[in-house]
Amino acid sequence: MRVAILDDEPAELRRVEQTLLQMAEPGEDAWSLQSFARGEDLLRELRRETYDLLILDWQLPDLSGLELLRWTREHMDAPPSAIMLTSRDTESDIVQALNTGADDYVSKPFRPNELKARVAAVLRRQSQQRNAAAEVLSFNDLTFVDAELTVNRSGSPIVMTEREYRLAKCLFTNLGRPLSREYLYQRFWPHEEIESSRPLDTHIYRLRNKLGLTADRGWQLLTIYGYGYRLESVVTAPE
Repeated sequence: MRVAILDDEPAELRRVEQTLLQMAEPGEDAWSLQSFARGEDLLRELRRETYDLLILDWQLPDLSGLELLRWTREHMDAPPSAIMLTSRDTESDIVQALNTGADDYVSKPFRPNELKARVAAVLRRQSQQRNAAAEVLSFNDLTFVDAELTVNRSGSPIVMTEREYRLAKCLFTNLGRPLSREYLYQRFWPHEEIESSRPLDTHIYRLRNKLGLTADRGWQLLTIYGYGYRLESVVTAPE
């Protein structure tokens, strides 16, 4: 789980971090937390990085948490869930934040157990929505069938492992968006496998071959040096 926390008060950032670090399930890797004291810094990171959840303070000296929330809803195809965590607690403030797209609203000073419960509820709804949207997705001649964890090309199934399927779907549902190695490892591999080999590179190589991710088929899977990968749609010129 990758979470970005925005607050210009260092003590408050530490409290949120300490609370969220307690939420990993037994056997689950610790959550990956990134803290930001300036809205502009988080905005810059959102343009290149992927998060599952945002915890946003409202009042900051530069870009407010509400402005940042609005940007994610207007400019991101699949914006992360967001919880406002702020001392602004009037009814009009709460209504404004929820109408802007916040998934929940927690007033400061927060109680750690309440924050954990609200985060868990938001992530549970997020998971339920994803499961409800388990559907058939098509990209050119490739069709992803969640119920069977299968990719078909023009009706013919492509043999893939479950991890290959989930990695491929992640790339396709984030078309044009760079995905860092850290994010992909955090999402698809247990820590011990990362230490013993370079499984991501191997899987990317397999996906290129199995799915035909080449320009003549309309795809380009780019390696971003020192960062990760980006899948792009390529428009081929007519012959």
